[in-house]
Amino acid sequence: MEPQDLMSRLLSNEEFLMVMRHLKRANIDYGKSISRVTGLPLERVLRILDELESMGLVERVQGKVLKRSKARFKLSNEVRKHHVYYRLSRKGELLLRSINRST
Repeated sequence: MEPQDLMSRLLSNEEFLMVMRHLKRANIDYGKSISRVTGLPLERVLRILDELESMGLVERVQGKVLKRSKARFKLSNEVRKHHVYYRLSRKGELLLRSINRST
């Protein structure tokens, strides 16, 4: 998908932007937490994450342990991962930055 096509698709769907902006603030987070913060139903957030991942705008975070320095919204210093965590990909960061500049 071309960058212009991605941008127009994101601009036409506010929910996609809500999830991406949350990931920008949180750095790394999982579906249920994103759902709580954005107010979107969990099933919808998971579908959005799948779509964003297929577009190459978010990526899954590998590993068994997460440090608070990486996942900004975590309360303890280290967390064992029990969920699928996501972060913005480089492509997603650049596209979101471009959208934020144009709006």
